[in-house]
Amino acid sequence: LMAKYAIPEMRKRGGGVIISTASTQGLQSQNLVPAYAASKGGDISLTRQMALDYAADGIRVLTVCPGGVDTPMWRGSSRGNDDEIQERLKRSGQKHPIGRIGQPQDIANVVLFLASDQASFMTGEYICVDGGMMAKGSWA
Repeated sequence: LMAKYAIPEMRKRGGGVIISTASTQGLQSQNLVPAYAASKGGDISLTRQMALDYAADGIRVLTVCPGGVDTPMWRGSSRGNDDEIQERLKRSGQKHPIGRIGQPQDIANVVLFLASDQASFMTGEYICVDGGMMAKGSWA
């Protein structure tokens, strides 16, 4: 909760943007990740609450909800040798309506937009960056 330290400085400067990272798991989960899903759902709720509390101070609060992204965390949760991990990456990508798993830059591009003046009317929102998985409605 670094925001509690940033908010006083943002108030002094007349505003700012707080962007957190939750997960689509906070909206629609799967087996065996109860603590992760609960924490990400909490982040989404906290984003909405903080947006209401700090809007009058010119502080926008948003969260990004990535889906499957090819990161060290994702690869670390995959068991097997490099070939097996590559095969799992390919299969996971095929489940996404867009046809591939996300890359870190996909998420970074959305964060850059949210931090920009182009998104100045956005606050209290979660933005799914998931290759269409939430629209599909299932990880199956």
